[in-house]
This record gives sequence, C-alpha cells and structure tokens, in this order.
Amino acid sequence: MNYLDSKKSLNMYQELHKKFKTNFTISLASESVLLTRVELKSRSFAILGQIISEDKSLNPHQKEIITIFDELFSDISIGIYFAACSLENPAKIQLRRVLELGIASVFLWDMPHIFWGWKDHDNDLNFNDMLEHFSKDGYKSYIKSINKEYNNAEILNFKDARRLYRILSNTVHGKITTFESNLPKRYSHQVEDWKSILQMAEEVEDIVLGLWKKRFNKYFPELYIQVPSLTILNGR
Repeated sequence: MNYLDSKKSLNMYQELHKKFKTNFTISLASESVLLTRVELKSRSFAILGQIISEDKSLNPHQKEIITIFDELFSDISIGIYFAACSLENPAKIQLRRVLELGIASVFLWDMPHIFWGWKDHDNDLNFNDMLEHFSKDGYKSYIKSINKEYNNAEILNFKDARRLYRILSNTVHGKITTFESNLPKRYSHQVEDWKSILQMAEEVEDIVLGLWKKRFNKYFPELYIQVPSLTILNGR
C-alpha cells in the first residue's frame, strides 16, 4: 500500500467517525426514558455483583463467577453505545453475550465441576441445555428451599429467552436477513431501529434479573436499598 492508498483509508475512517458521531448525538436526544431504564438495570448488574461478592460464605468458583456481573454491565453499555451510533449488528452481538452469560452465571453457580470445565478446559455451554436445567421440577424444588418468596412460578421466561436468543444468534451467525451493508439507509440513525434495540436490551435485562431474583433472592433487599428506582420498575 502506498502513501496515497493509506491516506484514502484514513479518510474513510474519519468519515465513518463523523457519521457515527452524528448518529450518536441524535440517538441520545430521543427515547430518554427507555434509555434511562436500560442504563439503570445494567448498573444494577454491577451493584448486585458487588453485594454478592461481600458474602463470606462463597465457594472459590462462585468468587470467580462474580466477574460475570461486571462483564455484563460492560457488554450492555458497549451494546447501547453501538446502537446509538446506528451499528445494530454489533449491538445485538453484545446483547447475545448478556443473555447467554446472564443465564450461565446461575447455571454455573451451583455446579462447580461444570464451571471448572468451562473455565479451565474450554468446555462449551449449550443454551438450550441450560434452559432445560431450569425447567425441571427438581430445580424448582431447590429454589423453593432457599427462597421463601418463590411461588413455584417459571424460573425464567423461557419463551422470550428462546425467541431473543434466536434473533441475536442469527446476527452472530451472519444470516442474510441480518445484512446491513446493502440497505439504502445503512448505518444512518433510524428512530425505529434505535427504539427496537433499547427494547430488546431491556427484555434481555428483565430475563436475567428475573432469574437472579429467584436464585439470589437474599441479596435483593440490599440491591433495592442501593438502587431504589429498581423497586418501582420491578413493581414492588
């Protein structure tokens, strides 16, 4: 590559930056209520992780799982940033991580042997297997034994979890229906797209928080003290 070719490449990236910066400014000026809810719930992820980390009875693998909470906060924040720049596909990839890791955090919490295989031996987790694990009557009985508020409801919203995972996975795997490069308004701010990503992010957050509230119920009173607005959003 000669100097002129290099200069053209730099100019291209500078123009992209200008475009994305403009998109970002426009996005943050709209859907402020929805954006605030998404940010509040993502922040509660990190705060809940900090609360749980102060429990002296945690096992070694559980102490390591705590790092997932901060990772999820970062993933949501980065995903929303991408979406604000009108980069929907990168945003959806981040949200898929949040959905999968959020559910995995509980799946791994009670099974140290699975955790160490995942961490040290590159063993993969299967999303459907995790959902099946949470749907079993035995797991419901377990939650009932540690959570006095549990009313035998579904451990998580399985229908929505599968639907969202399918949508987000199509983006990760590059299904042709997710291509953006040939769209006439590609990488430009679209109100509907911005709102759609925010709604999807909140759906993912609600699924994960709902699961955590059942399994980590004893930590939620302190979470509500530290994030009182979350009490209102959760209908309490």
